[in-house]
Amino acid sequence: MSQAEPEAAYRYYHRTNRAAADAILHDGFRDATGHYLTDHEHTGVWLSDRDIDQDPGARTAVLLAVEIPSRLVEPFEWIEDGKPYREFLVPAVMLNQNGRVTELLE
Repeated sequence: MSQAEPEAAYRYYHRTNRAAADAILHDGFRDATGHYLTDHEHTGVWLSDRDIDQDPGARTAVLLAVEIPSRLVEPFEWIEDGKPYREFLVPAVMLNQNGRVTELLE
């Protein structure tokens, strides 16, 4: 009998401020709720497939990497034409139960 291969994790990114990054690393993600340029409220944690905030002086100066199987994240993709990156609004519980979060030093 062969053992099942572990599922490969894909790296996603989340930018935030220092205090929020420390809380995420210590206690896990928390859902945020907003309209996000729509008529309806949406809840989750924003991830992207690349670092989309290139402003080093921005308030969101901490970059976190989230390693998680893509099959868990892809159903939550927000598709917008012409965007050079992919974004996902993923439930915090999914990330906390299945992901591994690390801070990337820039």
